[in-house]
Amino acid sequence: MTSFGLVLSCGHRNKQEVMDGSDFIFETENIKGDAADYSRPVVITGHISNRDVYPKTTEINIVCPFYDRVSQSQSSVISDDAFDFSFIPYSPRTISMPPFIETMMVCPGDSIHVELDFADLGKVVYSGKGADNNKKLNEFHMGYYLSKDWPGFSNMHEDSLGKLVRTYKNAEEFSEAAKQSLAHHLSRLDDFISEKQPSKELAILCRKEIEADYYSALINSLLLYGQYGQEDVSSYFRIQDAEHLFSGDYINSNLFELSSQIRYWSLDALDREEIGSLYADYSSLVHFLKKATKNDILRQMMITDEFNQLLEANNVDRFEDYFASFNDNVTFPLLKLSTRDRYMLKKAYQQNPQILSDAILKADKPRDSQNNLVKENEGLKLLREIITQEKGKIVYITIGAKWCTASLNNIPYQQRLAADYQGKPLRIVNFYLDSKPDDVNSIALGIENYHLTDAQRLGFDPILHLGRGIPFFILIDKDGVIVDFGNHLRASNPTTRDKIDDYIEK
Repeated sequence: MTSFGLVLSCGHRNKQEVMDGSDFIFETENIKGDAADYSRPVVITGHISNRDVYPKTTEINIVCPFYDRVSQSQSSVISDDAFDFSFIPYSPRTISMPPFIETMMVCPGDSIHVELDFADLGKVVYSGKGADNNKKLNEFHMGYYLSKDWPGFSNMHEDSLGKLVRTYKNAEEFSEAAKQSLAHHLSRLDDFISEKQPSKELAILCRKEIEADYYSALINSLLLYGQYGQEDVSSYFRIQDAEHLFSGDYINSNLFELSSQIRYWSLDALDREEIGSLYADYSSLVHFLKKATKNDILRQMMITDEFNQLLEANNVDRFEDYFASFNDNVTFPLLKLSTRDRYMLKKAYQQNPQILSDAILKADKPRDSQNNLVKENEGLKLLREIITQEKGKIVYITIGAKWCTASLNNIPYQQRLAADYQGKPLRIVNFYLDSKPDDVNSIALGIENYHLTDAQRLGFDPILHLGRGIPFFILIDKDGVIVDFGNHLRASNPTTRDKIDDYIEK
């Protein structure tokens, strides 16, 4: 067993256990499996024909889904119409190459070549190890399964009077519609198997993908029916119904979302006080999640999700405080080593935010091997303009929308923040995704409002991954460095004020 131990100096003492000296050690000694199997890289090479159709496309990206935002994507500069990637997948899994390939299947040690045609984006040719599986997986997504085609709580239609009403008026109607949709997709899978003759492994992977999407759609909407419709939805889903999907042999990308949804589902049964008690002590939270399921991989994924939420919030210290609970209970290589990589990124960001800040703010600037055809990102252009308008001030930005309830609920706290910090070196800025200015409270309250154009909105999304929810917040220090960002920097959160005070004093 190879050790992947990492020692980082941070001058921190664990609340659960006093560390040796001032070093925090990310233990990986208890990882299950042979490192010779899971630590082998996958190599993906590619070539582009008819590149002149999109001459301004200078990079190709792959996305390896995990419980994160910024670190999930890798880029390869296109050079002589070619690109290449080399990374460690840790486990047989699926990834994507947007917008060209929705799903790719990769295994440790694979070598895959991809031919893309910019004149026909649906035409993808594979060669090398795993080529046949990926060719047929691409055909599955192009002709047999549309992963977004599921009913939901938000489905609306016009009634006879032209009024918008909910398509599925209660959880029972929705659940029945979801079951019918599942039956349809599984029928199309049978057609795919009959017509394309995929390998046994690929057929299993495709079935798991469909079922995982079904359960994610089911849980997400059931929680909304319970929250807004005040219905008892507990009988429409049992955690054991989905446990068979978490076998560990192949990790479908959508299992990360599903495990998060199951985690929400298990916590939804508790009252606010019980939840608060669990989050006050992560060892208790881990114990609760361990009891929620008998499936070891699902249990590890839910625990990993919780600890990556801490890293998502750049809360490295709290992650270290309760690391022993994570370390003892997560042994699957993909989960543990990906979290280790994430921790390294966040630890480095905490110690020196300038590097990641520059990577975000200058993401649309040509790099050494690029030419001047890189298109300026309108969202980042606006952000840079805001930063440079009044140097020497802290900038606190909220990205929200008038149609978003959480964004509207944040406004009173934001107004209170503006009043309390009047006369101090703090700028409070709203970026609204609604493109038309209307009745939003504005500068009179000491809050600057900008309604984003489509180009600005689309520019922000791939950089900060807004698709995972708004309101989203950005905190920028007096030197124009992004020192924190994410969903956790709510104006209602006392720690947000603490951080603002710290940077004002600095």
